[in-house]
Formats: sequence, C-alpha cells, structure tokens
Amino acid sequence: MQPGTFELLFLVFIFLGLQAWWIIPIINKNNQLNKKGKDLREEIKQLEKLYKK
Repeated sequence: MQPGTFELLFLVFIFLGLQAWWIIPIINKNNQLNKKGKDLREEIKQLEKLYKK
C-alpha cells in the first residue's frame, strides 16, 4: 500500500459518516410528511364522497 492510503480511507469514512448524520434525519422527516399528506388526501376524498351524496 502506498503511504497515506490509510489516512485517505479514514477521511472518506468520516466524510460519509458526517453526511449520513444530517441526511438520514431529513429523509425520515420527508417520509413522515409524505405519509401525513397521503392520509390527508384520502380523508379529503372520503369527505368529498360523503358530501356529494
């Protein structure tokens, strides 16, 4: 192995870990918001069907 390879790999893993540290919560929050939006759309459709009758 060439000199510095270990340090480079170490820095890459730290970089990826830090990126995951802030991206994963954003993705989770987005999925929660999408689920709530889908539930609201279904509720709106049910109410529209109820009031059309």
